[in-house]
Amino acid sequence: MSPPPASHCKVCQTPLLYRFLLAVGDGPLTGRSGTLIAGRFLVWGEGQKRPQGKHQIWLDTRPDTPPPTLEKIPAPVMAYLKLFHLAQQVPRPYAYLTSEQTGLSATVLLLDSAPIAMRLHSQAVDGKSFLPGQGKIEAAILPSLAQRWPEGSPLQQLNWLRQVAALWPILAEEQLATTLLELDDLRIDGALLRLTTLVADDPSPTLVQLSQRWQSLVATAQPQVRPYLSWLCKALKEGKLASDQELVAELEGAIHTLAQGLQVTVDWAADTDQGPSRDRNEDACYPEKDPHQQRLPVSADSVETLPLLLVCDGIGGHEQGNVASQTAIKLLQQELEPLTQQAYPSPGAIAQRLRQALILANDAISARNNDENRSARARMGTTVVVALVHFPYVSIAHIGDSRAYRISPYTCYQITVDDDVASREAQMGYALYSEAVQLPSGGALIQALGISDSGQLYPSVQHLLLDDPTVLLLCSDGLSDYDRVEILAPYLVAPLTTAASPLSPVVAALIQQANRLNGHDNVTVGLMRFMPQLGPLPILPGGSLRQADHAIPSVLRAPVADGAAVTPSTRLVAPVSPADPTPVPSRSGFPWVPFLGGVGIVLAALAGVGLALNRSSSEAVAFRPMASSGLGPALTGRPLPEAALAAIVEIAVGSFWQSAPPLSATGNSELLQLGQQPALSAAEETRAVATGSVLRVVSRQTTADNVDWVRLRVCSIPSGESLDQQPQETNQPPSALPTAPKLGQRLLAPGEEGWVQTRQIYGAGTLLKLVTPAQAGRCTP
Repeated sequence: MSPPPASHCKVCQTPLLYRFLLAVGDGPLTGRSGTLIAGRFLVWGEGQKRPQGKHQIWLDTRPDTPPPTLEKIPAPVMAYLKLFHLAQQVPRPYAYLTSEQTGLSATVLLLDSAPIAMRLHSQAVDGKSFLPGQGKIEAAILPSLAQRWPEGSPLQQLNWLRQVAALWPILAEEQLATTLLELDDLRIDGALLRLTTLVADDPSPTLVQLSQRWQSLVATAQPQVRPYLSWLCKALKEGKLASDQELVAELEGAIHTLAQGLQVTVDWAADTDQGPSRDRNEDACYPEKDPHQQRLPVSADSVETLPLLLVCDGIGGHEQGNVASQTAIKLLQQELEPLTQQAYPSPGAIAQRLRQALILANDAISARNNDENRSARARMGTTVVVALVHFPYVSIAHIGDSRAYRISPYTCYQITVDDDVASREAQMGYALYSEAVQLPSGGALIQALGISDSGQLYPSVQHLLLDDPTVLLLCSDGLSDYDRVEILAPYLVAPLTTAASPLSPVVAALIQQANRLNGHDNVTVGLMRFMPQLGPLPILPGGSLRQADHAIPSVLRAPVADGAAVTPSTRLVAPVSPADPTPVPSRSGFPWVPFLGGVGIVLAALAGVGLALNRSSSEAVAFRPMASSGLGPALTGRPLPEAALAAIVEIAVGSFWQSAPPLSATGNSELLQLGQQPALSAAEETRAVATGSVLRVVSRQTTADNVDWVRLRVCSIPSGESLDQQPQETNQPPSALPTAPKLGQRLLAPGEEGWVQTRQIYGAGTLLKLVTPAQAGRCTP
């Protein structure tokens, strides 16, 4: 199709976005390709037939003009607004057109950020002229899950199903879970699964129905995952996996096992600029621009630079916004640096660490505001967006309106939701976002670092699997205003996903274009690129691969040679985004409560393990895993302090642990002692656990004095001649308690239970990710 009209604003002649929309009708859409609907929407293609009608791609030829407003939000539109926080997977309603407005027999819902791929054939972009109207544009709906499934990698196939499982309870709550049974409504963009249209439940579907739909995919699954998926569908059908949480845990365990063969090369860069119209730069970033672009030294024993991007934007109109943004960058860098020296926790634990770091930064800025008696607009503050790699995932956290975009060869999606009035209005169902953003106060922030206390701070954290060539773009609103990212990314950023060209020139080009096209604010841009490659993969067994909750994956290490290296694996968790749009400070209905009690623990832990990062940007660096037995020593060989361990892992009911001598600076070791009741009295007798015994957490309890206790069951004991030997695989049942003449007290035998304070487990136990049948012993279900 020829280039569309209106490639430039009629008033200022700046480039306009080609806003391709997904048109969904409540009946057949009869608009022909090339027809102009409602005086502005160009029918781009004939679309594809669907049971409910048809959907087509339409182009908004007047993106500089707000779409028609709605006096009342219709029910089909409200369904999308309720899921507004799921920016990764769910498109946004852009306009709702009646048959009177369109001249068609069907009412049409237009969806923005829809699963549409766009291919550009245009001239190169330079710093002087940028004409996106030049050349040819192709647009098409992304392939469906059924179409893409046979070609997907084994890890992608597991991850697509895992995303469906994670979305299941969210959509079920809104009575929209039927959407996930419609394979044509599930669209694929690399490792990311996106929805086209939402389908209401009538009646509500079950997990058995989901398994029946998945069964049709087993025959064309990759050989490495086919036996496992066949078992998974059978387990769902027979009720062995009775809840969506169990289903997610199963798929996470399979991803954890399979991802050991994933190879990812990561490079990242960032820069900030004052802009042509500001007298100072209130933005800040990490890493800062490095004109030398030195390659990172390669080490087999440590990670010298954390794969981390930070972008902060000091709030305009507030005093010393630059102080707030620089303070946030410094504190977040210091708080996250110790992850290079620790075994990596699960994405859930990473999310907690990110939230804790943001809370600490908020407290520091807020405390300075209070000390200097600042109030109202005189209080300094800043937005923040963070990208942190912990293989095979990247976690994105944000507060405010600094954004993160996921850019693939043919798509560009904003994956964060701005903490502003416009987003709040949309999430509450008061207006479409395209309408609310036009309000005079639409861009006003409802939360930022430093403005209020941490009890009113709600960071958003989400995770992406690194199994397709993608680029994360983090930026302040100096670039993102007026859709500049969506305009520029296909020309400047998308080519980075198919070529190993350096990132810094593209960062500079984006800043240059932002200054030319916007020019009203400071500009900060960060890019992080992922180039994955799958190595040899094992064939997953036809049985459960569920991991214990909060399992600690392999320790992150730097490569021993250039090029991509195998990366550690962890669990994927559902994106965590603010779902309650109630304005701050009255967001009492929000489901997540900030973890304030852990602030002191984190401070104590970070005081002993932080190392300064002196490098500001990097070329490609890859990571390889090192075998780890759970909560072992840090990479430096020094044991992790108890407070650090408590900050990164939770003792979950059902998890398996192996008793070990406590980690102590003096080298003294005592056996783990269990009592008959929590809150032991001084006179109560305790019994010891033999070193090397495998234990399972049976239950947890918090006593009146606010002390956490766990009840442990002895599953098996060492099978050798000494207590120091580890349990070995055997076909024989657990043997009787071995004699220990040198011990003055009786040891617990397999099957016996007792209570111990939670904090004692960190120093005297190791979390087991995999447990053999012999190790499970008396704890086998």
